[in-house]
Amino acid sequence: MKVTKVCCQGCGADLQIDESIRYVTCNYCNARLEVVHDPSVTHTRQLDKIERTTARLADNLKVIELQNDLERLDREWDNQRQGYLVRGKNGHVSEPSSVGTIIAGVIAIVFGIFWMGFTGSMGAPGFFSLFGLVFIGAAVFGMIIGTSKAKAYRNGLHQYEFHRQRLVARLERERGN
Repeated sequence: MKVTKVCCQGCGADLQIDESIRYVTCNYCNARLEVVHDPSVTHTRQLDKIERTTARLADNLKVIELQNDLERLDREWDNQRQGYLVRGKNGHVSEPSSVGTIIAGVIAIVFGIFWMGFTGSMGAPGFFSLFGLVFIGAAVFGMIIGTSKAKAYRNGLHQYEFHRQRLVARLERERGN
C-alpha cells in the first residue's frame, strides 16, 4: 500500500492518502475532494465546485426549457387563435363576439319579418313571402354558429392564459433559485 501526499484544493493543506482512495474529505476545511491519479501526478479536485457548477447548469437548463415551453405555448395559441378569428369581405379580421353575432342575427330576423310583411301587403305570390323565412332561418343558424364560435374562442383564451400564468410562475421560481 503506497501512501501519497496531495494538496487540498479547498484550503491548501497537505493530505496523505492511500493510492487506492478515490474520494476524501479534508480534515481542516471539510472540502469534499476527488483524488485524481494521472500517470505522472496525483492531485485532488474539489467536488463541491463541480457539484455547484453542475447544479447551476441544471438550473439554467430548467429555465431554458421553461422559456421554450412558454414560447411553444404562445405559438400554439397564435395558431389556434387564427382559426377562431372572423374575416370580413374586405380582409378585416376580428375576434368572434356573441354580442355582434346576436345583433347581426336580430337585424336579419327583423329584415325577414319585414320582407314577409312587405311582400304580403303588396299582393306578391306566396313563395316570395317565404323568402323571409329563409332569412329568419339563416339568421337563427348564424346566431347559433357565431355564439358557439365565440364561446369556444373564450374557452381557448382562458385555457391559454391559465397555462401561461402557470409557466410564468414556474419560470420566475426557477430564476429566483
